[in-house]
Amino acid sequence: MAVALALHYRRTEPDVEVTISGRGGGGEEKAVAANGLRFASVRTVKLPQKKISLETALFPARLLAAVADGWRLLGELKPSVVAGFGGFGSFPVVTAARLRGIPVYLHEQNALMGLVNKVAARFSEKVFVSYEETEGCPRADMLFVGNPSRFEGVEKTGKTAARAALGLDPEKWTLFSFGGSQGARSINKAMREWIRINRDKRDMQAIHLAGRGNYEETRREFAEALGEGAALRVEARDYLEEMNLAYEAADLTICRAGATSIAELTSLGVPALLVPYPFATGNHQEKNARRAAEAGAALMALDSELDGNLLHTIVEGLKSDLCKLEEMSRKSRAMYKEGAAAKMAEHISARLKA
Repeated sequence: MAVALALHYRRTEPDVEVTISGRGGGGEEKAVAANGLRFASVRTVKLPQKKISLETALFPARLLAAVADGWRLLGELKPSVVAGFGGFGSFPVVTAARLRGIPVYLHEQNALMGLVNKVAARFSEKVFVSYEETEGCPRADMLFVGNPSRFEGVEKTGKTAARAALGLDPEKWTLFSFGGSQGARSINKAMREWIRINRDKRDMQAIHLAGRGNYEETRREFAEALGEGAALRVEARDYLEEMNLAYEAADLTICRAGATSIAELTSLGVPALLVPYPFATGNHQEKNARRAAEAGAALMALDSELDGNLLHTIVEGLKSDLCKLEEMSRKSRAMYKEGAAAKMAEHISARLKA
C-alpha cells in the first residue's frame, strides 16, 4: 500500500520526496527496491505471545529502542508528513512523528482495525479505511478510500502474453498459488497433494511461489509428486517480482487473505480461492476473506480445511464452469475502489501545502 501511494506521487508530483520505512532485509524492502523507490530500515518489535517469557521482559526496552530508531530517522529525513499503514512495522516511526509534532495520516488496510492504528488514530489527522464498515475504528474522522494497488492504471499484458512471458504454455488452464514472500506451508502441502492427483492432466498447468525459506523443500516434494512422465506442468519458484504477470496468467489464484493480496487481485479482476492465515491478529484475514466471498469475488477455505482433495474439487468445479469464473472476475474488479492512492495524496498534499 505504501508502494502504491509512493508510485502515485512519483507519477503526479515528482517533486515530493517519498521514503518508505520498515524492517530491513525482507520482502517489503525488496518490493520497494523493485519499484525504484527509497527505503529506510528501522527496528521493529511485536507484542510477545506469552504473558510470562523472556520476550515479554525485554519488550519495553526493545520498544523504546525501536521508537528511538524512528526518532533518529525522522531527524535525518525531516519529513513534513508521515503516513502509517498499520502493523508493528509502522509503530516506531508513527510514534516518533507524534513526539516530534509531525502530522500523521493513517491507512487501515483490513476489515478489522489493528492495534497500532487504534492507538495512533487518537493523534492522527485522518484515518483512511479500505472498507466502508471497518470494525474497531474508534474515530468518526475517517474516510473510506479503498485499498490502493500498485497495479492500478498499469497496462494489462493479456492472459496469453503473460503466460508466454513466464515461460508457460499460452493455451493451458492455469492455477497460480502463493503464500506471501515467506510462503505458506498449508498451501505448499495442498498444492503438492493436488499435483499428485492431477499429474496426468495435459490441459492444465500451475505456477507456485513457495517462499524463500521453503523453496528447496517444496521443489523436491513437487518433483516427487509429479514422478516420471507426468503430463501436468508445474513451475515452482521461490519469489516473483512481476506478480502482475502471474495474476494475469491465472484462471484461478490461491493465496492468503492479506490486504495487499486482495487489493492486487481485485485491481486486476482475478478470481481467487482465499485461505486466511489462522494466526493473524484478531483473525483479520478471515474477515477480509469473508468480505471478498460475500461480494462474489472469491471463494474461501479455512486453513484447517485446505488439502489436495478440497483444492481438486474446487479447481475442477471452476474449470468446468467458465461462466462462474467470468462472474467472479467481474465481481472482483467491481470490488476494487479506483483512485485510493489519489484520494489519500489529495488530503496529504493539502497538508503539505498548508
